[in-house]
Amino acid sequence: MNRFALTFLLIALLLAPGIGSANPSGVGGGEFDAQCGGACHGDADMNRSSNAVISISAPDAVYEGLLTSVTVHIESIQTTQTGLLGVFLLSDLTGAQDTPADAGWDIVSNSEGEAFNYLETTVSAGTTSVDITWTLKAPPVGTYTLYGAIHHGNDNGDEAPYFGVSETPLSISVLEVPENLPRLADSFSPPTQRELGEITTITAPTEFVTDLGAEWRMNGGEATALNATEIQDGIWSFELPTSIQPSMIEWRVILAGDGPNQTSPWFQLRSDEPSWAVDNTLVYGQSIAMLFAIMAGFMALQTTLSRTTAEKERPELLIPPGGEF
Repeated sequence: MNRFALTFLLIALLLAPGIGSANPSGVGGGEFDAQCGGACHGDADMNRSSNAVISISAPDAVYEGLLTSVTVHIESIQTTQTGLLGVFLLSDLTGAQDTPADAGWDIVSNSEGEAFNYLETTVSAGTTSVDITWTLKAPPVGTYTLYGAIHHGNDNGDEAPYFGVSETPLSISVLEVPENLPRLADSFSPPTQRELGEITTITAPTEFVTDLGAEWRMNGGEATALNATEIQDGIWSFELPTSIQPSMIEWRVILAGDGPNQTSPWFQLRSDEPSWAVDNTLVYGQSIAMLFAIMAGFMALQTTLSRTTAEKERPELLIPPGGEF
């Protein structure tokens, strides 16, 4: 391989994102099937069984098209020193088309304030158990199965991914909605993200509701009541407290009417610093343009070097045509 080709290859490897790189620090939340979540080592033969004990639960009554919650409880957690733990909500364990969405569930949010079936959370040193909750919109009437699963690393030096799944799958019977059941309207979608210092007003359309109560909490702590007002027929409004630092709060509503009272799931709302949006297409375009500019520069340099070498070896090339200096 000549010098130019070698230089070109090195530049291409530097500019190409993620080629050949592992993901020991995870990949962030996303829609992933069983086991890898895009963050393990890729070789299924390397997988080890996690010692964690995993269980999964949901409310007794789940109604078609309405919001509900599913919680994955993890005990005896062992991870690397970073404490990074990947957690899945799955509808199957085949490793293909086994996300809740594949079974008809619509994920509204999870404990990280994202609408994905896979999330990564950091477990603090000394913590031996953690709960991860998803808020979902239920599929059509029927019986469904959901699993909780995890993967993580270990500090024993074997660099293998550890995988675990809930000991007993969760079987959920989705019921037809009673006619007069107090409920949030199908059109309601709770916000999951907001910026620091932002006043958040929740406007909640409802059906068959004559009275609505609201409350909020932080980190699963004690709930605080909020004042809710019916601003139009069946539409209620209340304000959530402003956040002055990055954090996660949860809120829910208690719905009363002619039918049996209902309590919504806890909805997660994350507060973050304002972030700059990154256009990946623009980034890749700039990288390609830079690559071509560097290639052009090296080609020009190669031409100049070749010409200089030829002139040194053949001085007569310096004599202009038809005469002498």
